Amino acid sequence: MMNNEQYREHIERTFNAFCKIVLYHAALGAYKKIRKKQQFEVSFDYLREFDFEPIATTDEYFVKYDMPTVFAVRGQAVIVESEQLAAALLRLPEKRREVLLLRYYLGYSDEEIGK
Repeated sequence: MMNNEQYREHIERTFNAFCKIVLYHAALGAYKKIRKKQQFEVSFDYLREFDFEPIATTDEYFVKYDMPTVFAVRGQAVIVESEQLAAALLRLPEKRREVLLLRYYLGYSDEEIGK
């Protein structure tokens, strides 16, 4: 039987060999993945100017509208800048519109709206 020092050295070498094999195969997998991605990649030098247009977009979320809609709720003016939201609110019955404006624009609680 081997003594403790030889057995420990054998275990360390076996573990080192195992780690090297795992790292080798992990590297192979990574190289395969990179190679597969490169098949579908195109250099920007080959793209024409009109190919870039769909990539860009303009965010209009913070753009101010020319004609904001003003609602009067309990003597206060509530300004709704979104035309679509204002149109949807105008289609609602008066009481429902007032409840929504009180809750989301003026910050009233459910109890205050109920009173």
